[in-house]
Amino acid sequence: MKRSLLTVSLVSLIPMLTTSQPALSSEIHIGAAYSADQLRGARIGYRTEAKNYDWLDWAGSPTLAFEGALNQWQNSNDTADNIFAMTLSPIVSWQLTESSQPLFIEAGIGGSYIDQTHIGNRRLSTRFQFEDRIGLSWQYNAESDARVSIQYTHYSNADIEQPNDGLDFFSIYWVLPL
Repeated sequence: MKRSLLTVSLVSLIPMLTTSQPALSSEIHIGAAYSADQLRGARIGYRTEAKNYDWLDWAGSPTLAFEGALNQWQNSNDTADNIFAMTLSPIVSWQLTESSQPLFIEAGIGGSYIDQTHIGNRRLSTRFQFEDRIGLSWQYNAESDARVSIQYTHYSNADIEQPNDGLDFFSIYWVLPL
């Protein structure tokens, strides 16, 4: 069941990744995550073109993009104990430095659908989880807009149902423009 969910999810990303886009407008990322609860993870995702919107001027004029991703989390103590998750989240980003290799701060609150409601000693109760994140992203290559991003991400059902142990991850991503 888990493998078929992952296969269907990956196949559903193909149209997004192969759709013709303007140069450097969208991006993909791959990453790794670690949790103090002895969980590790992997992520692959797609982000739409980031745009400025006048209605966000009150927040310091960040850019807004939308991101979809597939995650796999694994119990480090029992490699058969896994969760697969599909996420969708709006991402706001503020450029912190004016240079050819700028630094950005990013934040987002979105939704996630998980295929199991427990991993290790963590009980999540519902298959729907909120995905809250904050991170720093550095554009290390001025010519290609490629970036490295480090993030803290929290998954929780916001006490919709108990128990709500939640999951916390520290992640690193390699971000490549399409």
